[in-house]
Amino acid sequence: MPRLTRQRTPQSLYSEWSQSYLGATISIHALAKPLMKPMYHRAVLNLIKQQQGIPLTAETMQIYESYLMFKYVADITKALILRKLEERARVEAEAHLVTDFLVLYDILLDAPDEDIRTNACWVLGQLAFHPSTRPAVVAVQPGARLVALLSDANVNVVKAACFAVSHICLDFEGATAVVETGAPRFLKQLLESQDEDIRTNACWVLGQLAFHPSTRPAVVAVQPGARLVALLSDANVNVVKAACFAVSHICLDVEGATAVVETGAPRFLKELLESQDEDVRRHACWALGQLAFHSSTRAAVVAVNPGAHLVALLNDGNVNIVRGASYAVSYICYDLDGATAVVETGAPRFLKELLESPDEGLPENPDCDGDVRVVDGACFALANLAPSRTAARALTEAGALDLVAGLIESPQVEVLFVTQYWATLALLPSGQPMQCFLYQYFDA
Repeated sequence: MPRLTRQRTPQSLYSEWSQSYLGATISIHALAKPLMKPMYHRAVLNLIKQQQGIPLTAETMQIYESYLMFKYVADITKALILRKLEERARVEAEAHLVTDFLVLYDILLDAPDEDIRTNACWVLGQLAFHPSTRPAVVAVQPGARLVALLSDANVNVVKAACFAVSHICLDFEGATAVVETGAPRFLKQLLESQDEDIRTNACWVLGQLAFHPSTRPAVVAVQPGARLVALLSDANVNVVKAACFAVSHICLDVEGATAVVETGAPRFLKELLESQDEDVRRHACWALGQLAFHSSTRAAVVAVNPGAHLVALLNDGNVNIVRGASYAVSYICYDLDGATAVVETGAPRFLKELLESPDEGLPENPDCDGDVRVVDGACFALANLAPSRTAARALTEAGALDLVAGLIESPQVEVLFVTQYWATLALLPSGQPMQCFLYQYFDA
């Protein structure tokens, strides 16, 4: 056979048939492809049905992965698989298996199908919810893709992306990565969303970012204060709760606190002290306490006179609310007018009761933050009341000073430190009723 010359290829039956009968021809493979999608969908439905009530296994996860990667599997089928994986990820024991294919979930965030993007966000969010699997999520760095989805045209995608970001930000490195993508600016815009869940999650994310000292300036820089304070009057209690949480952390920064005060936040926070929701009351206490902590914003808190509401919460049944209330009272008492107002509400009696709370026996575990921290807050409040002559007299009459010696001898380091601080502070002003009492226990 001459070079570069090939023999004639035998004509196939298919070619002979197609050349003999002009017109449209049928490809068996092309005909089969549309049938593959419903076939795979049915197979997935059967697999899900078989796995109900059975713990997730690595073998099952590999099967799910093969379906998620195969291009001939329908989008609706992939979305269904992701939804089931999100349900599995709610259980921490099974979440560890779901993390095996984190890179795949991250890639699916760019999928053209809205349901796939949505469910991929939910899976990542659930995995980031558990402390044990959160580092694995942060390691694949989904922050940039998730933040991009905060501007998605589909509200369900935005809602799911916000949910995922809120949990990733619980991790310091995750929060840092989210801030580097410019998330605070997008989150500020979401505070005006018509969807309640989006507003709620946007507040939680901003609050988490403001919680970390290194990412707090990025939140303060976009000035979300006015919008957050407006949400303190939202009709949805979950939005109010999240907004209050965000405000309390933004107020850790003096610039953030100043911006919050300028929007009239103390008045709204005072009203929230009477909320029926325990978390709202707790966050409102901490927010007022943070505002009172800064000398530049303390006067704005004292001006709305929240003393009566806060002192009433010293008797709340929720120990976390009592902690927050005692914290707020302690810093309001830095101001003379604030201390006077607090005393007039009968605070010394409640503070004495808080000092008595561990009398039945301090927790054996030194890491326990039960009654001990409540006592710390009460001691600190009394320390700040001490320089006031009116307060000193009220404390003496309430019998609060009788408990000083016992607390000073407490084995709890924090209580000891704060009580000594109180005693030292009380000794400084001259001519106060408590001086003679305290000299019995302290060497001048």
